[in-house]
Order: sequence, then C-alpha cells, then structure tokens
Amino acid sequence: MMTTRFLRQVTVFGLIAMLAMTSIQAQEGGGRQRGGRGGFGGGPGGPFGGPRLDRAALLRIEKVRLELKIEEAQAATIDAALDAYNEQRDASPRPDREAFEKMTEEERNAYMEKSRKEREELSKKTDEILVALLEEPQVKRLDEVAIQARMAMSASATLKADDIKGKLMITDEQIAKLDEAQKVLDEERQKAFQEAFAGGGGGQGGDREAMRAKMTEMMAAMQKKSTESAMAVLTDDQKKALDGMKGAPFELTMRDFMGGRGFGGPPGGGGRGGRPPAE
Repeated sequence: MMTTRFLRQVTVFGLIAMLAMTSIQAQEGGGRQRGGRGGFGGGPGGPFGGPRLDRAALLRIEKVRLELKIEEAQAATIDAALDAYNEQRDASPRPDREAFEKMTEEERNAYMEKSRKEREELSKKTDEILVALLEEPQVKRLDEVAIQARMAMSASATLKADDIKGKLMITDEQIAKLDEAQKVLDEERQKAFQEAFAGGGGGQGGDREAMRAKMTEMMAAMQKKSTESAMAVLTDDQKKALDGMKGAPFELTMRDFMGGRGFGGPPGGGGRGGRPPAE
C-alpha cells in the first residue's frame, strides 16, 4: 500500500514538473502580455471572467477541501499542481483591452475559440494530475460537488453538456425546450436589469448598498427560476438519475469562488482557495 502511494506521488510530481516546464517554455517563447490574474483576458472563466467549474477551480476552495477531507500532505501537492496550472494558464499571450477592441468580429471569434480550446486542453491535463492526488472517494465527491455547482450556475447549459446529456439520455426535443426556456429567461433578465438601472444605478453610500442588495436579490431569483424551468424539462427518471449524480447536498456561492468577496464587496478571505485569514 505504502509503495503504491509512494509511486503515485512520484509520478504526480513528475507530471507537475512537466506542466511547470511547459509553462516556462511558453513564457520564454511567446512572452506574456497580461494584466495580472483576473484582469482583462484573465480570470478562471476565460477572457471575460466567471468561475470555471473544473476540478482546479473547485479544489482552490477551502470549503470543498474540508468536504473532501483533504489531508495536509495532499494539500501541499494539490497547491503545487494548481500553481503550475495558474502559471501555464497565464502564460498564453493575450491582447490588452485596446487591442481586443480593434479586432474584427472574425478575429475576435477566432481568438475566443483558440482560447477555449487551449483552456480545455490545459484543464484536462491538470484534471489528470489532480485525480492522481486524490483517493477514489474524494474524486467521486468532488465530481458530485461539481455537478451541483454547475447546475446552480446554469442548469440549462449543464444539462446540454456532453457529459451530462449522455448520462441522462436527454433528447433533441428536450434540448430544444431548454433553449427556448433559456431564451425567454434571458429576455426577462435583460428587461429586469434595464428597469433596475433606468433611474441610474450606483450612487453613493446607502444608495450603493441598496442597489447591491437589490442586484443580488434579482440575480438569485433569476437563477432559481432558470433552474426550475430547466428541471421541468426532465422526466422523473432523469431527475432521479441526476439526484444520484449530485450526491448529498452541498452549497457553493459566488462568494466561495471569489475567496470570500461578495458581489462588488471588499476582499474577504485571503489565501489560496478562499482560506480565511488566521485568527
């Protein structure tokens, strides 16, 4: 048992070293033009931000690590893998805002598609490393948490994703219904936000806090309605299968992904994975 674990750790460290080396080569070869992690072109969700729900994103969150019962030794190797992932993710040359705005629509689409493929490839490579660092029950629970988080953020998109669509045997007719429902909700959301800002959003002091609270409430209501409309498309058997894939309930909020920061609020928990500062 000890020999197997030792060999696995050696293999993982080798993979991390390869990932880091690729990052160094990319930086030396192409140079970097970026505004720092989370700036334009940065952030975990790609060119325009938003959490990206791969294993790397979830394993940064302290609440997830606690749920998986990650040991201290595991945490150290996971952090090393995530650091290598971050370096390689940030190594790709990105245009600044001015350069991006000067692109034609065709150039922007090509850039976005290229970035998407690069992110998917890096995410897959990093996933393999992270899975090797976890025990089987931890991987299973992590994937359950991932499905719950994906459903919370966009139930429609999650149900149409290849990995979920195939397992639930979602039909083309159901996908068409999901698309139509999402279109209606998008129009409602746009109208609601336009009305909310009609009088001029922002403001100072209490007005700003009131607007922030109103926006948070609106977003939560819209997200709940979106999830309900998507779930209404599923059959009872599909809902039961989805519940089995989700496992025990586990709640993640946008604050968790932002390391303790709320919508428009000041930084909260510092450190990797949103760990709270020491008391």
